[in-house]
Amino acid sequence: MANIYEKSQYIIPRGRVFFDVLDAADQLTGERHLGNCPTVTLNISTEKAPHYSAEAGPGVKDANRVVRIDRTGKITCDNMSADNRAMFISGEKSTVTQATGNVAAEEITVTPGRFYQLGRTDANPSGARKVSDVVVTPDAGGEPYELGTDYTVDAALGRLQILASGSIPAGKIKVAYAKPSTTWLRIKSGDKAELRGALRVLSNVAEGEQIDTYCPLVTLAPTGDMSLITSDDAYVQMEFDIEVLTPPNGVAIFEDGRPVEI
Repeated sequence: MANIYEKSQYIIPRGRVFFDVLDAADQLTGERHLGNCPTVTLNISTEKAPHYSAEAGPGVKDANRVVRIDRTGKITCDNMSADNRAMFISGEKSTVTQATGNVAAEEITVTPGRFYQLGRTDANPSGARKVSDVVVTPDAGGEPYELGTDYTVDAALGRLQILASGSIPAGKIKVAYAKPSTTWLRIKSGDKAELRGALRVLSNVAEGEQIDTYCPLVTLAPTGDMSLITSDDAYVQMEFDIEVLTPPNGVAIFEDGRPVEI
């Protein structure tokens, strides 16, 4: 009978990535699907402590034990959801609520040719949105300036442009406008440099054995560039560094196959 050899298994990895963030009490809060992640990698490196005999002649190595194991990795994600963007800038989502109101005389110091955000404050840098009935007048009062000749307005974004060819000089002006009740999404960066939680990768390969990977305790730290503007046709991606930790009395990595038919 001929020798029987191991059948090689070739895999082109595909799958779905889930992250289960730990809250302040170190309790898991539920797995969130990160969406399309073109790359998820794990890297394992070891550090050894060599020992050299001093009993005779030149010292010869008679032991080389592993003393440290580092398990790291990387996630590349191109699902630019609000939740993922919040993870990348180490921030959180919120809803901005704009109340209906009329602004009688917002004072702005302007330079011809520049753009200005109506309603901008340090706490609300996006300012007012969906403005209407915009009227620009000199700071000292007098006849209003002319829309289209002296200034333009992007009403949806509340953007005022002082035209260089117009008659508005450098200095202070007053702007009156109305704003409606509306809301929009805001993602604001925070001071949490990394997230702690559990990572699960569910295999979805077209051919070969499905192997699911679970890491009970990891940290995710954003890294690298996220394009805000680009001249090429590449899709925007964000990257996270993975640090795989071993939980108390636990295991760092589980790899599970799928149940077999009985």
